[in-house]
Amino acid sequence: MSLNNVIEIFLFVNPLGVKSYEAEEVIETFSKERDEKVKIRFVPLLNFKSVKKQLLDEKYNSTSVENRNRLYTDSFNASLAFAAASMQGKKKARTFLMNLQESILNSNGFLTKSMMLDCAESAKLDTDMFEEDLESDLAKAAFTKDQKLAEEMAVNETPACVLFNGSDAECGYRIETTITSSLLHGICSDSTLTTELPDLKNKYKFQMV
Repeated sequence: MSLNNVIEIFLFVNPLGVKSYEAEEVIETFSKERDEKVKIRFVPLLNFKSVKKQLLDEKYNSTSVENRNRLYTDSFNASLAFAAASMQGKKKARTFLMNLQESILNSNGFLTKSMMLDCAESAKLDTDMFEEDLESDLAKAAFTKDQKLAEEMAVNETPACVLFNGSDAECGYRIETTITSSLLHGICSDSTLTTELPDLKNKYKFQMV
């Protein structure tokens, strides 16, 4: 494979999900193992289906309406926080999100403002700017844009990723199974996968993995 090629990955994540955190670690490791330039974009995806799945799959003891609403609110706030962090750079934003998820895993499972600020500081963000951006319309617009991107790429569960390999920006691979480093390497080395999905809004073509 030519070293001039660029691999671009859109990783759709539940901003507070354990499985999404694990997928993020896989993607970050994969990017360091490739000779090509790897462009990574984390995309928070939030819907009631993903929240319900998180309640069932992870350490929450109750699927009550109260817990579900609290988790949805926390996930929305984490998505806005990620959008605010992204205004200071994508790499810092990815670090921020992974710090936040790790903090959630080591706590009671719920989000606090002080936790977000601590993670922003750990990611070397300007915390004053972060707090200002967190309350901005720009953060909300970025969140809405992310949800639209997920819709365009027909992604409705997390974690999932869409990988574009090489110069063809119109054709990619949508991965909805378990995301592993060996699978990603295989896709980038194998041009024989031919199960194409229909165009989505005349913009994307996918091959299912």
